[in-house]
Amino acid sequence: MNNETMQSRRSDVIVARGVKKAYCEAESTLSVLNGVDLTVKAGEVIAIVGASGSGKSTLLHILGGLDSIDEGEVTVCEAPVHALSETERDRLRNEKLGFVYQFHHLLPEFSATDNVAMPLLIRGVDEKAAQETAGVILKDLGLGERLSHLPSQLSGGERQRCAIARAMVTNPACILADEPTGNLDGKTAQTVFDAFVTLARKQGTACVIVTHDLALAAKCDRVLHLTDGRIESADESSH
Repeated sequence: MNNETMQSRRSDVIVARGVKKAYCEAESTLSVLNGVDLTVKAGEVIAIVGASGSGKSTLLHILGGLDSIDEGEVTVCEAPVHALSETERDRLRNEKLGFVYQFHHLLPEFSATDNVAMPLLIRGVDEKAAQETAGVILKDLGLGERLSHLPSQLSGGERQRCAIARAMVTNPACILADEPTGNLDGKTAQTVFDAFVTLARKQGTACVIVTHDLALAAKCDRVLHLTDGRIESADESSH
């Protein structure tokens, strides 16, 4: 294997090959993914779009090791996700991945800074250092004046930016985001999305973002269309 090939392999954060997934319902089988192939490079921001029920969220959960597969293989930082034990999968997720959902899932009794610092504290990082790191990321996302605010004191867009900061505070190799702006109005969604992508590019973090908003998707490096359980096309955006 030459150096160029080895370098290319190292830059592949997530690789999915021939991924198939079906769910059994009563006496019928619902096929959701029918042989998905996908490569996510380091620092790349990818949008996955498709009709409701096309399997976007299922694919995201599979990439993150949160759901099983029927056929194929998924690797995260060269680790074969679905061949790992549950403990090994948990460790891989904690060390290499960050997750952002449509709902922020912030702890209501903790401040913005405390919420964002939590993943670092769980890793055993010193409290002062964790708070400082959390503060820097919150400021990067425009929340420098909200560090001590509780979630109930933040707007919807601010809460979602706080959730994004929490996912990124450990500097993961890849963020998996499922409709991260789905609960926000158009203008707020654009502000949050822009802040998210800007910070991801600053940190060199790869992102896979499921969204129904084609205008937001167009701001990503690539737009993947999931149709009939397959990646139908990969359009290069203008960015």
